[in-house]
Amino acid sequence: MTIQDIPVQFAETISGENQQKVLNARLFSEWVSKTRTHFDLHSVFVRDVLMFGSRVGFVIVEADAWNNGAKMPCFAVLRDATVSIMPVVSVKEAPAEKYVILVREARLPAGQMVTALPAGVIDDETAEIAAIRELQEETGLHLKVSKPYSLRETPVLLSPGGSSEEMMLYAVDIVLGRAELRDLIDRKGGLANEHEHTTVCIVSLDEMPRHTPNAHCLLSWHLYQQHRADM
Repeated sequence: MTIQDIPVQFAETISGENQQKVLNARLFSEWVSKTRTHFDLHSVFVRDVLMFGSRVGFVIVEADAWNNGAKMPCFAVLRDATVSIMPVVSVKEAPAEKYVILVREARLPAGQMVTALPAGVIDDETAEIAAIRELQEETGLHLKVSKPYSLRETPVLLSPGGSSEEMMLYAVDIVLGRAELRDLIDRKGGLANEHEHTTVCIVSLDEMPRHTPNAHCLLSWHLYQQHRADM
C-alpha cells in the first residue's frame, strides 16, 4: 500500500478494514504530508491502531525517516488535533474578581487525577466550535454572549518527542453573578458513553498555576496574562 507515494505496511494483527480506515484518517494523511515535506520519508510501518468505536483514535508507527543524511528516531504515536479553552469569569457584583473554571478528571496515562482546562479532540468542525462544545460537555456552560478567541494563531506541540498531538489554545471571558458561579462548583460533566467524568473546580485567576500540572494550561495562563497586558 502507498499514501502520497510513500510505501505503507501494516502489522499482521491489523484487520484489512482498519488498515483502510488508517489510510483514510486525517491524522495519518496529515502526518505523512507534513513529515515528507520536512524530512526524507522512505516508508512507514503501522505497528498498531487503537480504535475509538468506529473512529481511528491512535496510530503507532515506525518510520524510515532521514534528516540531512542522518537517520531519525523512528517511533511516533499519531492522534487527532485537540483544543483547550480557558474560561475566565468576572463576578458581576465585583468585576475586579476573576476566576478560572477548571475540571478535575481521572487520567490513566498520568496515573492520577488531573485538574485542567476543558479540552478535547477537534472532530469534523472548526477549532472554535470544538472549544465551545468541550466547554459545554465538561462544565455544562452554554455560551450565549461571550465569544472564544485564540490565545495563539498556531497550535502548540504537546509532546513532539513521542506524539503528533497539537493543540489550539482558546480563552473566553464570561460574566456571571456570584450565585451562578457558586452553582458551578462540583458540577458533574463529561460524556458517560466515552467514559468521561469531570468535576468542575473554580480557582482564582491569579492562583491558577498552583492548581494544575498540565503544561498547556500553564501556557494558556501566561498567554492570557499577556493578552490582558496588551489590551
